[in-house]
Amino acid sequence: MVDHANTNLNFPNRGYAWYVASLLSLVYILSYVDRYILSLLIEPIKLSLDLSDFQIGLLIGPAFVILFAIVGLPIGWLVDRKSRTAILSIGIAVWSVMTAACGLANSFFTLFMMRVGVGIGETTAAPCSFSLFGDYFPKDVRPRAVALFMLGAPAGAGATYIIGGQIVEYIAQSPSIILPFYGELMAWQTAFLIVGLPGLIVSLVVWITVKEPPRQEILSEKEDGPTLAEAASYMMHHKASYASVFGGIIGITAIGAASFWIPALYERTWGWSVSQTGLIVGIILIVSGIIGTTAAGWIASQLIKRGINNAPYYTVLAGAIIVLPCAVAYPIAPSAEIASVIWFVGMLGMSISSGTSPSCIIAITPGELRGQATVIFFFVIGLFGSLVGPTLVGFLTDLFGDPAYLKYSLSITGLIFGVFMNICLLLGFKKFKNSADELANRMTQN
Repeated sequence: MVDHANTNLNFPNRGYAWYVASLLSLVYILSYVDRYILSLLIEPIKLSLDLSDFQIGLLIGPAFVILFAIVGLPIGWLVDRKSRTAILSIGIAVWSVMTAACGLANSFFTLFMMRVGVGIGETTAAPCSFSLFGDYFPKDVRPRAVALFMLGAPAGAGATYIIGGQIVEYIAQSPSIILPFYGELMAWQTAFLIVGLPGLIVSLVVWITVKEPPRQEILSEKEDGPTLAEAASYMMHHKASYASVFGGIIGITAIGAASFWIPALYERTWGWSVSQTGLIVGIILIVSGIIGTTAAGWIASQLIKRGINNAPYYTVLAGAIIVLPCAVAYPIAPSAEIASVIWFVGMLGMSISSGTSPSCIIAITPGELRGQATVIFFFVIGLFGSLVGPTLVGFLTDLFGDPAYLKYSLSITGLIFGVFMNICLLLGFKKFKNSADELANRMTQN
């Protein structure tokens, strides 16, 4: 890779850039709605398809990650070379269609494969968006734009719980829908269809209105972009820095993915209905997400203006410290109300960490490698976080032999991943700072 390439930074109009950031945040909200709708349908799906908690865990986690290794790196390679807006638009259409197709599943295998399709489509969201942010915003503004995008995670999950919970109960009480050549749809199948299809409109809006910007902050003059070998070489040279962020966000992701079980926890432990749980948990996710991601993005931007190049790392670490005790305590709280308060604090910490974690990757990665670096980042945290977190909860609950022991499974999972993420972030602090300073200095010299 050439180290002396020149770059002439020329960012798009700031107003239009914030429009794009807002639209990409909406895209992320949509992805989380399509992802989280399953959590509200756990009990009816289990009953309808005669599934175990372990199989439900497989639908929540591995179904999203199982083909990430196959499609993720090629997508990252394309993101660093081709039109990111086109790739993203196609990805939105794919995951929306596959979400709707989940409503036609009539077995564990078919539902699993449809969920795999949703995961393949959603593979495009993060690498395309973060690469675009690097070219739409200067580095002192970038953490706020990334935080706005990451707000889509709690906002999407929260909207799913609040609105989706009401929709699920309404559908359950409404007459069944009969599809030609298929037959009668159960309530949970109808919910997937309703949630999935609107994404096609968002896909069209992205295709028409988001312009492909010139790439900024590059270290290589190669017109065809860096090879996978060059990307791997760069990341291996800074392996300790990447590993510390990866390890920290693996823990956050695992605990967050395990929270797919919250509706089942509230129902099994405290007897709450889907609509009750959806309203409370949805409000928690949205409020904590707005406060946490906004605050984290603002703090990181202010620190960067003061010359602290590793600013996002501070917020990620602070959030991880907050999450650990909360993730252990909320499932075993004596009441749903106390559990909700504890989980609100935990979600604040999670929003603080996840809201600025992509800015950590951007801070140590040159512009021409951000697509591939982001894909690797999400593959690693997905493989060890999204895959293991919810599956471990289901496995432990089946191992205990009592569905009511779900609360202990969640608490144990929170302890394991909470300790792991804090150790990784504390050990990697100095290495990450060195990598962030090095890239900033090279950009200044160019």
